Amino acid sequence: MTYARLFSDQEEYANAVRDVVVQAGIWSPRAGQIQIGPSEVGHKCTRRLAYKLLDWDKPNVMQGGSWAAQVGTAIHAYLAEVFSKREGFLIEQRVTIRGNLAGTVDLFDIKNGVVLDWKTTGASKLDKYRRFGADAQHIIQVQLYAYGLAQQGADVKKVALCYLPTSGSLTDMVMVLQDYDEQVALNALGRLDSIH
Repeated sequence: MTYARLFSDQEEYANAVRDVVVQAGIWSPRAGQIQIGPSEVGHKCTRRLAYKLLDWDKPNVMQGGSWAAQVGTAIHAYLAEVFSKREGFLIEQRVTIRGNLAGTVDLFDIKNGVVLDWKTTGASKLDKYRRFGADAQHIIQVQLYAYGLAQQGADVKKVALCYLPTSGSLTDMVMVLQDYDEQVALNALGRLDSIH
């Protein structure tokens, strides 16, 4: 899409701007991820995991970039910058969980031994997390990150899921803090092996 010409119509111009953002989402590194990642390992649908492991075509794939994913990426980048100015944190730490299963720990609080994963979401999901706790899939994801970091020698004590509002106030944030449990990670990896 080129901007070499002037747009005379509001809707046409809005579509041109939107197309630039959508294309950026389609070509982001995360959108091109082929191998299964820690965020997918805990998914409850066995068939979906099998398709991903076998690299089969995905049915019902959205053709445009995901705005929610782009907002999440921007917030992650901002928080990485904020915490990089403080001592005692590892930011965006790459970990290998095993073989070709790797991921990136958003934040590791060295002093408290907490592996933290940022999640951005809307008001209704925030209310759900506040009332019922974290999704099993998210818990498995952060426990896998903790497992990978522990394998590298880090003293991991806790895992945290920090659900951030995409609108409203930061006082709406929901924090789910749990003990690090290696067995949760091992069970998830065992399930993955069974599916494979």
